[in-house]
Amino acid sequence: MISGQGEMVVIAVVGLKGGIAKTTTAIHVAGCLALAGQRVLLADGDRIRTSTAWARGGHLPYTVAPVTALARAREYDAIVLDTEGGPDNTELLEFARTADLTLLPTTPDINGLDGVAQTAEILRSGGVTSGNYAALLTMVRPGGMKDIQARKGLVELGIPVLKAGVRISEAFRDAANAAMLVKDVKSEIAMKCWHDYERVTLEAVDLIGRSRR
Repeated sequence: MISGQGEMVVIAVVGLKGGIAKTTTAIHVAGCLALAGQRVLLADGDRIRTSTAWARGGHLPYTVAPVTALARAREYDAIVLDTEGGPDNTELLEFARTADLTLLPTTPDINGLDGVAQTAEILRSGGVTSGNYAALLTMVRPGGMKDIQARKGLVELGIPVLKAGVRISEAFRDAANAAMLVKDVKSEIAMKCWHDYERVTLEAVDLIGRSRR
């Protein structure tokens, strides 16, 4: 799954707005990497520590620890940073410069898209190139008009956006309540949600591979 074996992969998941599936994305990207055979650390940098709470059930196939665990980063093949919600500009740029790729989850509405536009502007002004960050549409109805319009709007703003997106589903809430990955929720829609994140992770890893060539 990961090109350039021997090189650690670092993916930061960032959001200025709440309710955009930031932690859900970090949890599931880490899960996809772990199930592809990688030693994964999810570094929980959020004040609320939602990732840490999600991991307490013992069902996640990777390590979740505070950002202080980054001191042991060499023990891992991949690191996913679940960053603080609404970081200030300095923190945001620090995360982005540390990561191979910064994912910007957004819902397909004005609130979410405005947050991504603000984030992208901060990244650009701080010298982070467009190849090192990308928007990720979450809570969408695949192929729906909101999805299509949101993608068009992001492109018009010059913001890179992943082709893969993540559908809206109660299965994610069920997974969080049961402290497990959505793939372990017993329903057909849950597996579709999991496949969404598999596609997201594959695309993210491909972008990182291309940036390293």
